[in-house]
Amino acid sequence: MSREKQSVVKAGIGYTIGTILIKGISFMTLPIFSRLLTTEQFGVYNVFVSYEAILYVVVGLALHVSMRSANLQFKGKINEYTSSISLIYILNAVLFLLIAILFGGPLSRLLGFKQSIMILLVLDSFGSSVLTLYNNRISLNYAYKKYIVAGLCNSLGNVGLSLILMFTLYREERDIARILGATVTLFLLSLVILESFFRKAKPAYNREYWKFGIRYSLPVVPHGISQVLLAQFDRIMIRSMVSDAAAGIYSLAGNVQLVLTVLTDSIATVWSTWFYQKMDANDTKDIQHRAFQLCRMFAALCVGMIAIAPEMIWILGGKQYEQATYVAVPLVIVSFVLFVYNVVAVAEYYSQKTTYIMYGTLAASVVDIVLNLFFVSRFGFGAAAYTTLTSYIFYLIFHMQLSRKLLGFSIVRWAQVLMLGAVVMLAAVISLLLRQNILLRYILGMIMLAVVGGKAAVQEAQAFLKARKNG
Repeated sequence: MSREKQSVVKAGIGYTIGTILIKGISFMTLPIFSRLLTTEQFGVYNVFVSYEAILYVVVGLALHVSMRSANLQFKGKINEYTSSISLIYILNAVLFLLIAILFGGPLSRLLGFKQSIMILLVLDSFGSSVLTLYNNRISLNYAYKKYIVAGLCNSLGNVGLSLILMFTLYREERDIARILGATVTLFLLSLVILESFFRKAKPAYNREYWKFGIRYSLPVVPHGISQVLLAQFDRIMIRSMVSDAAAGIYSLAGNVQLVLTVLTDSIATVWSTWFYQKMDANDTKDIQHRAFQLCRMFAALCVGMIAIAPEMIWILGGKQYEQATYVAVPLVIVSFVLFVYNVVAVAEYYSQKTTYIMYGTLAASVVDIVLNLFFVSRFGFGAAAYTTLTSYIFYLIFHMQLSRKLLGFSIVRWAQVLMLGAVVMLAAVISLLLRQNILLRYILGMIMLAVVGGKAAVQEAQAFLKARKNG
């Protein structure tokens, strides 16, 4: 293997391990915060995170996605480019801070936060966008160690400062302590990052850099906002239509997806690189074979996660979050749908038809919002999980049809998706019906796990992933 390939493989493994480590800190500390915070306070913090995810896209204007192209467009000038476009982040942050100060009263009433929280929301969004820009910049050099260091500083500082504030200054307002701990840590980290940018290249307005960055990235903003709305807006609507406590319970259930999400992101990176190689070789049969094997493996993981969902909810949140089981199970099915989407959506990137991705995401988010307005008010916050699942199913149907049209063949056949989806849904029904019967639920779960996964299928999928990591 060449030195360049070794660097790529090493970086890929490093990023995967780093992501698991960083996400693992959040996951492992979740049982602590879910017990220190009331369900209402937990809901307030998670809705704050949802708003931050929306504002972050606007503050950063998705400029981070331009880094790879800018590195080719302005060869040898990437530090100057990064330093220059960083000023856009600062200007946007100042603009939104002024809005938060001047119009904080009406905005705080609209969003249901104190005016001081509105300022923290801007600072947190700014910090998040700068950190994302930094991660994209260092990825050009495969600097996965810097990525791990920045991520760990953010995660550990976030958790540590939040706990200190909860037991000192904000004993009665622990939701504020959690928000403040996260925001201060991320904002200070963003200042350190900006200093590193400006040390390498003096910050200055450059019309050519700004024009290139904005023209390249601006079309991605609607897609980014639509993605966030599809993933996060349920919590906001639940808080508005039901209560803070309901938003907290729903948010905790969403964390059951975290392990599956990390795996999806890691596998998707490997899959896309391999897919491009196979398409160039016109080896469609191997693409279809491997795609089905990966989907079978992930379906098996979902069946296993569904079987233990009630126990995971108890570990993560305790008895006060017991209702979250009814939300967690359909959200695991959402993870399966998203995995299949990641397998087929690569066709749109390969064909350079990424505009369709934006249209699909926007349409799915609109469907989700409309369904929530109708069902959540009538059937409670648990209905949001099923409206989300419905929206993602429409999302998958759209992209499966589109990928077939673009490539001339189905990456994964409909019959295969329906078969695996039916097994995952059957596992969900069994898990909910036998929620109190652990032994029978586990036995049936293991039987279904063996059927859907199959030893040969899992071994082939594992062999594929191992082979890709080894070059």
